[in-house]
Amino acid sequence: MAPETSRREFLALSGAALAAASLGAYQSSPSRLYAYVGRRTKGPGFGVGGGGGVTVFSVNMTDGSLTEVSQTGPEHDDLNCDGMCISADARFLYAVIQTPSFGRPGGGGGISAFAIDRENGSLRHLNTLPSMGANPVGVIIDKTNARVLVANHGAVAFVSTVTKRNGVPVVDTVTDDATIALFPVKPDGSLEPASDVHVFARRPPTESGRAAAAHQVIFDRTQRWAIASDNGYDHLYVYPFNPGSRTLEGKAFATPPGKAPRHFALHPRAPYFFITNEREASVSSFHFDSNTGEVRAVQTSATIPQGYSGPNVSPSNIQIHPNGKFIYAANRGDNSVAIFAIDEGSGRMSPVSTVTCGGRGPREMNFEPSGRYFYVCNQQSSDVTTFVADGNTGLLTQGPKVEVAQAGVIHFAVL
Repeated sequence: MAPETSRREFLALSGAALAAASLGAYQSSPSRLYAYVGRRTKGPGFGVGGGGGVTVFSVNMTDGSLTEVSQTGPEHDDLNCDGMCISADARFLYAVIQTPSFGRPGGGGGISAFAIDRENGSLRHLNTLPSMGANPVGVIIDKTNARVLVANHGAVAFVSTVTKRNGVPVVDTVTDDATIALFPVKPDGSLEPASDVHVFARRPPTESGRAAAAHQVIFDRTQRWAIASDNGYDHLYVYPFNPGSRTLEGKAFATPPGKAPRHFALHPRAPYFFITNEREASVSSFHFDSNTGEVRAVQTSATIPQGYSGPNVSPSNIQIHPNGKFIYAANRGDNSVAIFAIDEGSGRMSPVSTVTCGGRGPREMNFEPSGRYFYVCNQQSSDVTTFVADGNTGLLTQGPKVEVAQAGVIHFAVL
């Protein structure tokens, strides 16, 4: 006969059984990784022709493959998704509607807020507001989920105005404004109307060159500053920021003319960020002082080999490996991804390799949170290509591919 179990032993065994049951329940419902791919509309033009919206995928961490689980409905088919962000708590997703005519001709673009279902990753529409500028392309939310910033590209509609210079009538051709708009976030994740809008400086009419064009806005590592790119008039803007901000007052830093700074990648530890230059086939690194908001250029490096003689190359997106050792720049034109090693002490870059993007027209890219897999949205070939990333060498090995019509942007949420 087995010895009698004491009360203390019984309680210990009961506690262990309860702990094991709890652990088993946890293990049977592990965190799941979802990918959100924004689709561009078919056109012609921006935000017309249908086919837009957001497709939701589950991510298989064995090989990085994507399996579709849901997508936004037909009411969002004109959501020309060229920019997206997900809140730090993975409860909400914000997607821009890239169009110059949201709601009416000349109405600018839009910004849509969605709630993320914790059970299956699906999206529920919360609200949509004017983005306060034409053709929004960039959007970011602060880590406290209090404020959303939208970069409105502008520079699409040309209007002739008549002014007088020294008493002589002169026709000036101006474009719509490039802007950064600030939206407070409500507790339910929906957006309040913009509390402030900063308009980029216009190029003087006597000066030749492209009009101002906002392309992306990010936060620095401390989130005490927001940084925006102007790839038309060649400037960077820096704005003091806190989660209670309701206004934007930016300071401009000129970048070399003609390079067209486009997209940012922020180093996770060191005081540097990296930018693709849209009209030079290059990337540039900058030092950022989080105490003063000052920007200092460090280096510019080509994204194509010396002596390259292929199609014109226009870099689009740029991403940094989560370990901070490598950056990746997408080359439209030769359909490649250029890889650079980063010197964390100086912010300087060294070329590592160039790989084909797995499709045509690479637009935006992203790492899933672990850094094991890297994804490229190929807009022209309508697919998303998975790459296995080697965190020690920076090299990419192509893996599975999934068809996504007009794939534009990809982000991830762990639920």
